[in-house]
Amino acid sequence: MHPEPDVAVKTRDVLTRLALPVYLPAFAVNGGTAMLVPIIPIYLRDEGFSVTMLSIVIAASGVGGVLTQVPFGRLIARIGETKTMAMSVVAMAVTAALFGATATAVVLVALRLAWGVGSVGWLLSRQTFLTRTVDSCVRGRAMSVFGGVTRGAVLAGPILSGVIAARISIEAAFVATGVVTIAGLVPLALWRASPTTEAEPTNQSRQPLDLRRYRRILALAGGGQICVMAARQGRFVVLPLLGRDAGLDVEQIGLLVGVGSFADLVLFPVAGYTMDRFGRLAAIVPAFGLLAAGLFLLSARPTTGGIIAAAVVMGIGNGIGSGSMLTVSSDLAPRHAPSEFLGALGTIRDSGKVAGPIIVGILADNASLSTSSFVLGVIALGAVGLFVFGVGETRDWSGDQQPMRPSPTAA
Repeated sequence: MHPEPDVAVKTRDVLTRLALPVYLPAFAVNGGTAMLVPIIPIYLRDEGFSVTMLSIVIAASGVGGVLTQVPFGRLIARIGETKTMAMSVVAMAVTAALFGATATAVVLVALRLAWGVGSVGWLLSRQTFLTRTVDSCVRGRAMSVFGGVTRGAVLAGPILSGVIAARISIEAAFVATGVVTIAGLVPLALWRASPTTEAEPTNQSRQPLDLRRYRRILALAGGGQICVMAARQGRFVVLPLLGRDAGLDVEQIGLLVGVGSFADLVLFPVAGYTMDRFGRLAAIVPAFGLLAAGLFLLSARPTTGGIIAAAVVMGIGNGIGSGSMLTVSSDLAPRHAPSEFLGALGTIRDSGKVAGPIIVGILADNASLSTSSFVLGVIALGAVGLFVFGVGETRDWSGDQQPMRPSPTAA
């Protein structure tokens, strides 16, 4: 354990300062995002879309996100985080509200692409802001709270959209999603009106960051993050399908997924404290070790009891790792151009969201769901190995309280 200064007061001050520009907008925007989860598939099926076409429409948002991470990083460097966030949130709100107004496949794909682009601008602008303004000694807690707020919104959002769709109409639920999303700009506007608001450093004449200088750390950290996202996303496929094969009904499977989400929500303070007090690896190793253990258990014992135990173990692991990938990314980002580095790393990381379900599908079709779960467990362990032996500890123990000290690994 490394000595660190007394940061209790500093932590409280930082988290309070971040409420208006980060946490309250995050609850609204991510709540709107979560509201779409149950209503988009239902709307598309009601309109007669095949499962294949439904998947294409839903996946379009991920494609938009992967393609625009680096351009958004450069845009943030030029116009600033706040303007980028405002434009992105407006794009997300408008495209979500319009989704229920058409049944034309091409238009729906375009709306989801635009939504995915907006979601990248939203997340990257807030991550850059946190990277630039939060010291290393409290960054883990700041990032884990960001993740915790997101998880709280994910729990509340689907309930709200489900109630509106059932009692009014599914089209009204899409409009409500847009309203909730755009509400994220209200606390941001209040923060901008505050006399204590920090000016955003932008440099329109600066040359774009030469990412080739960072190719080694991008490969190592990006590889680790791809593995993490593939295992995280893949579990959401194998868990419900193995649960169905074991005879569980939809309500019971939903409860299992909810158990994992609840563990995420409860444990995010533990994740933040651990990362700041003992180092990032102290959270990463047990978090994704437990995720791997849960996937191995799911593979070995796809019975009702085994599935329940695996869901709990994976939920605990994911909760302990709350905010860890964002924190490590911020630690590694160069001080003079964080947004462009974070955009490049985000592009690599988000490809894991696509890879996880694809791995499950290919292995399930050619072997079995249990095999898919086992391979995902191996991938999660691979993430641990890459972070321990490749990236190393990224927490800055120097005691320097200036924000955004480049880590030795990044250098």
